Amino acid sequence: MSYTRVSKLAPCPICKKPDWCRVFTDGWVECMRVQSDRPAKSGGWMWGPRGDSTPHPGPLPDRGGEGVGRPPTINATKLHRDWLAATTPTQLAEFASALGLSVAALVAANAAWAEPHSAWAFPMCDGHGNVVGIRLRRADGIKFAVRGSRQGIFLGKAESGKAESGKVLFVCEGPTDTAAAVELGLFAVGRPNCCCGGADIKIYARRHRCHRVVIISDNDKPGLDGARKVGGELKLPFAVYVPPAKDLREFVRRGGTRAMIENTLNNTVWSKT
Repeated sequence: MSYTRVSKLAPCPICKKPDWCRVFTDGWVECMRVQSDRPAKSGGWMWGPRGDSTPHPGPLPDRGGEGVGRPPTINATKLHRDWLAATTPTQLAEFASALGLSVAALVAANAAWAEPHSAWAFPMCDGHGNVVGIRLRRADGIKFAVRGSRQGIFLGKAESGKAESGKVLFVCEGPTDTAAAVELGLFAVGRPNCCCGGADIKIYARRHRCHRVVIISDNDKPGLDGARKVGGELKLPFAVYVPPAKDLREFVRRGGTRAMIENTLNNTVWSKT
């Protein structure tokens, strides 16, 4: 079953957002933010052509989702390593300038130029740091994945093998917000969308002996609901932080600092799960 990725010109008919979701030719929508009673293998939810989640008349066709739990069907590690080796300092500098971030932050997020896709590539990892897929981002902001990828989390720094106790883990949405967190000096990972990634983040947090988690969320109902859902899956004290901007990257571009975030968190009630 073929599908079309949502965009700014054609946003998701369910959540009204311009990314992550997709619309199939039979009218069904896979929304990655708004829950229905029909979960999809990719971690999102299916909505019928009439904007409801009534059962499909007969078996649903294979929609090609990047299902959590299944093994990737590509050698994502080699693909990304090859693209990383071919990425030039000039390309990285131009991309960093367009995002309003430093080259160092993008290097920490393992950004690489994927020439065959004319897009920037970010590795998706499991909770142990193994690359299981690759997320792509085109110049127009459209996001998709290399076919055969498995969904995973984005790491904000290279795996060092060192686990320091007492860390606070900041959980962002997507790879560029994760790079923005690194820009602020935060220990960060990125979830694949607002409501997924809890299982891998839980493993990663325990491996690095994190004692608390901050979920960074968009200031809307799907974002806040997703943040609370992911936070509740981690079995650690967590807080939800909403930056005073569209997202964390915009917060950094406007001059936001780590101290501003920490001052807000000082007055935040931490949830205990």
